[in-house]
Amino acid sequence: MSTENKGIIESVTDYVAETAQAVGDWAGAASAEAKHKTKAEGHREARDAEWSKAKSSNESLVDRAEGVGKAAKHEAKSLSQDAKKQKESEKREHAKNKLTGDDAKSQAKDAKENAKDSVTQDKPITEQVSDYINETVEAVGDWMSATSKEAQHKTKEEAHKADRKANWKAAKEDNSLSNAGSAVSEGTKELKEGAKKEYYDQKADNASDRLTN
Repeated sequence: MSTENKGIIESVTDYVAETAQAVGDWAGAASAEAKHKTKAEGHREARDAEWSKAKSSNESLVDRAEGVGKAAKHEAKSLSQDAKKQKESEKREHAKNKLTGDDAKSQAKDAKENAKDSVTQDKPITEQVSDYINETVEAVGDWMSATSKEAQHKTKEEAHKADRKANWKAAKEDNSLSNAGSAVSEGTKELKEGAKKEYYDQKADNASDRLTN
């Protein structure tokens, strides 16, 4: 495998790995954010219940004082959970930016890419990720297929080239019209396979561009 091809494979591997990590970060942060939000709301409900007890004239002074203390504790816990929720929200937003092209690296791309990203950002994150992976998989498949066919036609081209040379040599040595005709035939096949090879080489380059740009 050529250095260029290795570079493409490494780019695809890094590309998918970075996407998978960003999706995992986003999902993890979203889950943690929801968990802290639920806990914060639970502490606020408990705070309100204890505060109602503290204000109730039907409760004893001891119970009312205890209610004040518990309400204060639940208020502190709700604020702590709110802070944790905000931290996870920021982590989720950062992961989202990596997926939607709003991070610093993506912002450095050319105007064409930025225009494409701005359209993509209108989609839900899950849909963006799905499109992102599907496009990568499709490009990898196209590149692998084109590279394989390019190699096949190159092998055939080389075989016809070898036969053409052998027939020309025999034609000159033996002054054989038959061998000369065979050389011409093999030369035609060589050119045909060469054209096919160039066609698939261009397709491989196009797929490579989709992966690396």
